[in-house]
Amino acid sequence: MPIKKALVFLMGLSLLALSWHPPLQAASQVPSAQVPAPRPAEGLWWDRYRLILPPHYASSTAPTLILRQAEGKPEHYTLLPEGPLASVDPDAQATPYSQYLSFRVLKGPQTRHADWLEKRIQYAPSLKTTQGVTGIQLAPVLDRYFATEQPLGVQYTADQRPQLTVWAPTAKAVRVIVKDAQGKAPAKATQFITVPLTPQANGLWQVTGPRQWNRAYYQLEVEVYQPQTDRFGTYRTTDPYAVSLSTNSQWSQFVNLDDANLFPSTWSAVQPPAAPEDWVIYELHVRDFSHKDPQVPQAHRGKFTAFQQAGRGRQHLKTLAEKGLTHVHLLPVFDIATLPEVNPLIPDFTPPQGLSNQADPQASIGQVRHQDAFNWGYDPLHYGVPEGSYSTQPEGVTRLREFREMVQSLQDIGLGVVMDVVYNHTHASGDAAQSVLDKIVPGYYYRLDPKGQVQHTSCCPDTASERAMMEHLMVQTLVRWAKAYHVSGFRFDLMGHHTRENLAAVRNALDQLTLAKDGIDGKRIYLYGEGWRFGSLNAIAPAQAMHQANASGSGIGTFNDRMRDSLRGGNFDHATRSDQGFINGLFLQPNHSPWNSDTPATPEAQKAQLEQYTQLIRLSMAGNLQHYVLSGQTGQQWAYRGNPPAGYTRDPQENINYVSAHDNYSLWDQIAAKAPVKTPAWVRANMQRLGLSAVLLGQGVPFLHAGSEILRSKSGDGDSYDSGDWFNALDWTYQDNGWGKGLPAAWRNEKEWPFWSPLLIQPQFKPDSALIQQHLSEVQHLLQIRKASPLFRLRTAEAIQQQVRFLNAEQPEAQRTPGLIAMHIQDLTHQDPQRNAVLVLLNANPGPVRFEHPALQNPNWRAFTLPQGEQPYPAIAQIVPGYGIAVLEIPDKQNR
Repeated sequence: MPIKKALVFLMGLSLLALSWHPPLQAASQVPSAQVPAPRPAEGLWWDRYRLILPPHYASSTAPTLILRQAEGKPEHYTLLPEGPLASVDPDAQATPYSQYLSFRVLKGPQTRHADWLEKRIQYAPSLKTTQGVTGIQLAPVLDRYFATEQPLGVQYTADQRPQLTVWAPTAKAVRVIVKDAQGKAPAKATQFITVPLTPQANGLWQVTGPRQWNRAYYQLEVEVYQPQTDRFGTYRTTDPYAVSLSTNSQWSQFVNLDDANLFPSTWSAVQPPAAPEDWVIYELHVRDFSHKDPQVPQAHRGKFTAFQQAGRGRQHLKTLAEKGLTHVHLLPVFDIATLPEVNPLIPDFTPPQGLSNQADPQASIGQVRHQDAFNWGYDPLHYGVPEGSYSTQPEGVTRLREFREMVQSLQDIGLGVVMDVVYNHTHASGDAAQSVLDKIVPGYYYRLDPKGQVQHTSCCPDTASERAMMEHLMVQTLVRWAKAYHVSGFRFDLMGHHTRENLAAVRNALDQLTLAKDGIDGKRIYLYGEGWRFGSLNAIAPAQAMHQANASGSGIGTFNDRMRDSLRGGNFDHATRSDQGFINGLFLQPNHSPWNSDTPATPEAQKAQLEQYTQLIRLSMAGNLQHYVLSGQTGQQWAYRGNPPAGYTRDPQENINYVSAHDNYSLWDQIAAKAPVKTPAWVRANMQRLGLSAVLLGQGVPFLHAGSEILRSKSGDGDSYDSGDWFNALDWTYQDNGWGKGLPAAWRNEKEWPFWSPLLIQPQFKPDSALIQQHLSEVQHLLQIRKASPLFRLRTAEAIQQQVRFLNAEQPEAQRTPGLIAMHIQDLTHQDPQRNAVLVLLNANPGPVRFEHPALQNPNWRAFTLPQGEQPYPAIAQIVPGYGIAVLEIPDKQNR
């Protein structure tokens, strides 16, 4: 494109032409002209000379384009109607703008279009009226003519000079403010220099600094029109592609990630398991891991460095890894907007003694929750930098080195690291203090509604990853985490807010990484996410949204809510908190709760619901495959909540089996809400083990919520994202599972207090240390079983269809024992050198069940054995205890 005339004078400026100024505060806005009040932006600039507008604008007899600089008189151009978009540009049907096919196309002047970008662009029905004036969205034309694949942010030249590149096609000017080029912390620096960036093609701006800029801090200063406020302004902000930051993310920092002093003493190449089906994922929050660990020094609790300490938590993970755990999935560890990185506030309350339903703890936490050290972190500020509050020193590069040390320390005990990434939204947009993207290219990075307002269906400002440069930001920062930090997997928050093309681009970029060149085999990096079908993208382009159905065949995993809901009952809605499922008594031990909303009234209907749930669990344990045949129907013919398909995957690696996660209640609290009130703690523990058994012994990728193996409770808190350490911390001494610590946080749970209050003080809901440790031992055995036999880790849909049967599902429904699953896997392809067949029996009945089937008449069936000779689940023939499991095998030497 031609370089904008307003910027050409910058071309001749030299880096030597520096000027000194007094300090300037971050994120300032200086309006440069008085402009009218904000108006909607209902039109879109479609291509080089065309605009599109809603049909009701078509009646205008003198449509006019109005352009205005920050100062000066507006320019006016007459527009020529051309017809509906569907006829003028038939290719629009295949774009994310297909909802605009009925819009009318108006043709503008064929000159000076490049100069329009830095101006305020509006449409008016005529020059004689101010009625019907609307703004124009620029995203289509920016993607069409200005998108680039060039790396952005800071790159280093061959002679180690930092080169800063910014994409800002609508800016009038871009400058970098360098804070004391001697590398001092911004708070201690007294001077700064301002240097203009030079405009390049494709809306890029660039400057190459001297070597002395390395480790210096910088901000961007952008002169640009902001449509959300309808004002021209000069905005100060950080770099969205930043690799390092100052405390509390006020300044970006020039850093070369290849500098030798940023690596741990050992930094070995990562070789994760060859196939995702071999993975077992453990979802963990950095602060939960070590906050209560008595063997971790106080300075390291809640930090990346805690994973290196010889504490109880590290030993716990090491043992799980030895038994079969493969990866730790960390809740967000990128730079988070809502966590203070120094001097967080501490809630002040007297811990209650014994079981408590007091409101004091949550009330004290509520007073400081926006300034304390705890948050799940689903509020991104900078996507490519580790979070500073998890570092012992948030100022500068220490956080980078400590993150790498954490990854290496986990790898040393056999665990890869998965990052939870949140590209579907940011914490803020527009000219808010913690907005970054909108201060550089206003109105581009966010998904807008037909009025031009930012959508918030994700909770916060929805990013528009269907746009080329939002995808660019995703890809570049994800490759950075993989290459520079050896992250071996990524879990995408609200993945249905991204397109299939986004994830394909990510997959392609990661696949280019190799062990020899990059220290990681990118083809072995596993991608998975929340494939829920809802939100602003699904509303406008459902065929492109990366939800469960559209992920099928991609090799990318999605969470299986069919298994989750069928095992525990209800769904994600807290209104169903007391509704029972397979593991906690549906039909077989009804709770008769007045709170039930999803449970049929009659025993006959409850029995039918239990049978439906049992079938969905069977299907999930067979990889939730579209074409797996179960009781005469394929997976896609089976219904989930009344609607097919229940089975939606084409490959087992696309199936994430789970029964609980950080969202909603912990599994222990789910059972507390659903099992009959008088159920003893040891029976509740058996119910929990039953649920985890289905997850760990099913085909696909098992996913465990940290602490589910030690009966973790959050005292009834159904959304503990900012409920503080009191409700969230894990106890690796195995003395306290977290039940009865007081009423859950009012800001998310107060309407449920009448439900939880009487339960929190009842002793049958609180396991003792012996029960916690017993349950932990049993979960470790389940991990060992999965690890011991490849039959639980089949790689293909064909292998599952040929070798996995559910014996009692082959019987007429009237002859089946309600609440029983009998999964039989025959080793037809000789994958397991130790076994010819395995059988898993899951019994959801309160009493023992004996299962009879011709396949069990073989006298060689025995309890499943492990390499150490252990028999974790001794079985008397085929008798399974109440809420229990049995795992049997036929040794390989028999009947081959």
